[in-house]
Amino acid sequence: MLEYILRFFVKNSRLNYFLFVLVFLAGVVSYIKTPKEIFPSFDLDLVSVSGKYAGASIDMLDKMAVREIENDIKNVDGIEKMTTIINSGRFNMILELSKRVDKYNTANRVKDAIAISRQNLPSDMSEPAVHVIQIKRDLMRVSLSSDEISKSELVAAANEMKDKIVSLKNISEVTIYGDSDIYYDIRLNSKKIHALGLDDSSVTAALTGLSYIYPIGKIEDNTAGYYYVSTANGANNAEEMMQSRIRVSGKSIYLKDIATVTKRRADSATLFSVDRVDAIDISIKQSSVGNALVLSKSTKQIIANAIKSHPKISYTIHGDRSETIKDRLNIVVSNILLGLLLIGLLVALLINKRMSLVITLGVPTSFVMGAIYLYVSGYTINMISLIGVLMALGIIVDDAIVVSENIQQYIEEGMEPSEAAVVGAKEMFLPVTIASLTTLFAFLPALMMSGTMGEVIKLIPIAVSVLLLASLVESFLFLPIHAAHFLKKEQKTTSWEGINHFYSQIIHFLVRYKKTFLILFVVLVPALTILGMKHIGFQMFPKFDSSTINVVLKANVNTTVEQTARYLKQIESDIYAQKDTFFIDHIGSVAGYRVDSAGNSETYPYVGLITLELQKLKPQNFVDRFITPYLSFYYDKEGRTRSEKSIVIAKKLRKFLQKQAYKSKFNLSDIGIAERKVGPIKSDIKIGLISNNNEKVIKYAGALRKELAHTKGVISATDSLNYGVGEIKLK
Repeated sequence: MLEYILRFFVKNSRLNYFLFVLVFLAGVVSYIKTPKEIFPSFDLDLVSVSGKYAGASIDMLDKMAVREIENDIKNVDGIEKMTTIINSGRFNMILELSKRVDKYNTANRVKDAIAISRQNLPSDMSEPAVHVIQIKRDLMRVSLSSDEISKSELVAAANEMKDKIVSLKNISEVTIYGDSDIYYDIRLNSKKIHALGLDDSSVTAALTGLSYIYPIGKIEDNTAGYYYVSTANGANNAEEMMQSRIRVSGKSIYLKDIATVTKRRADSATLFSVDRVDAIDISIKQSSVGNALVLSKSTKQIIANAIKSHPKISYTIHGDRSETIKDRLNIVVSNILLGLLLIGLLVALLINKRMSLVITLGVPTSFVMGAIYLYVSGYTINMISLIGVLMALGIIVDDAIVVSENIQQYIEEGMEPSEAAVVGAKEMFLPVTIASLTTLFAFLPALMMSGTMGEVIKLIPIAVSVLLLASLVESFLFLPIHAAHFLKKEQKTTSWEGINHFYSQIIHFLVRYKKTFLILFVVLVPALTILGMKHIGFQMFPKFDSSTINVVLKANVNTTVEQTARYLKQIESDIYAQKDTFFIDHIGSVAGYRVDSAGNSETYPYVGLITLELQKLKPQNFVDRFITPYLSFYYDKEGRTRSEKSIVIAKKLRKFLQKQAYKSKFNLSDIGIAERKVGPIKSDIKIGLISNNNEKVIKYAGALRKELAHTKGVISATDSLNYGVGEIKLK
């Protein structure tokens, strides 16, 4: 059967070459369409339950709502672990699901359980929300600034852009920083109300009962706080609202008779600036299945159109993750292509020039067949899968060398190339297949790893296995026809008699002293292995050069967002003055928000974040200068002006911050650099401190952080108060 198949494809060379070209083109198209990432995407088996109850304390919310919901949810099958975080007025539950459990069905069952417990919850409490947690990846950020137009116009332009960006496929979230909502302040005049024979409570009751469909404003009452006003197809600006008629205690009056209405923007929860200029910032995130390179291109086209529509606005693109993805992939892809070229050169020098052509032609064929599988299966092309490709490169070449060399031997013996291709390939089918399968079985156990690490590592055995099978197809389907047409009797293989004689002497020597050799081998190899493992440190992922550095700070808990913004602007200006020293391309700051190295975020008025976007790194070595630019698919030489790596710049920046003594100058409780970890595995250690007294938590957390920060092996430590729970993070 095997011989019949081989003869069929060797004899029908046109069909063989047509199939070869078809597979190659399909592989190229698949590679182009497959999403590109730094690290693989994978689903989280997590379901979130969140709810709000305005005004409720932590203890009251726990007793009245959270425990009731937890008791009903814990009976839902498939939930392995439940974690609840309660803050004043709100709570959030994270449900970790068992393996092989349908998270969407589980989420629906959780919704049903909450619906049943709803009757036991406070009637004025909002309905808890249930959703499956999805991975959202940063794509890029766009800042809008202008000296010619108002903030309201900037916000309008930002919202216009947001509407266009969210319409793109696989955009999961677009957030605007520095934005604020529009409010209509209705200020009641008590003297006029009393002059009309009315009382304040009757008026506010009449106003708050207008409608609850489209909120447009609020009433400020010095004694009772705020009442929100809304309308359903009615007045939608201050002047029209003044003409509204309300009925109070049997009397019909105009709103303008007892109140004034003004339109304003509320205080922003966050304030943003870029390159020391106040701005509106748009943060764009993509879904786990999105192609960052394609989405980045589409988003930039939207920005280009916006520049034409709003010439008075300056648009600054920063934090473009597609550039980082290109640089990371360029490194691995150039190494793969360099390895392929070196293999072809070595085979030409050490074996046969024509055989080198046959082998070099077969390796990319196996790669494109692997690309077809990755595209069809929904995987991404990332550093992990490409590492698997790099590992399989030598195995693929071995298959091609063994088969083609056997064919060449039959040709040198006088057999016709077409017949030699059939006989030589048939003879090598069993040993090559068995060798490939044993290698495949060696990688398969890696698929059994569980957890996040298993999700990441599994792409290596998948990539290796796919390429091994593709290599078998290439070696016994396409390689024979290439060998039949390219290999010639006149082109003999290089003689290895001298090297074989030297190798034979070594083998005879080892066999003569076999007992001594075996004893040394059994003793020395394990001993050296154990010794090496003791002295070699373990790191989940190697440190890569980063394109950004984050400076995070925390002020006194009574600090307003405006005060935090002033602190950030001063620090931002001082750092920006050293722009050349720190190789800064752009610098931006957000008051009221910060994120640590593990991606955990806080949104409080007293926290802040400064992001330094660095210039592109200059070529650092021979490969960067002369190999990567020419063997990469996405290399861009523009803007590569940075001569120092991010880790060196981070150390210089840390010393700069200490020298400026910002902690004492601005009375900050914490300021430091949050070094972003490369890879999907979080390597922070978290220590939780729980107490009913928030001040005590903050005090002890700060003291513990200072002590741990000086512990050997700890890069940095940060403390924060999240949802009433103190937390220490160690990197």
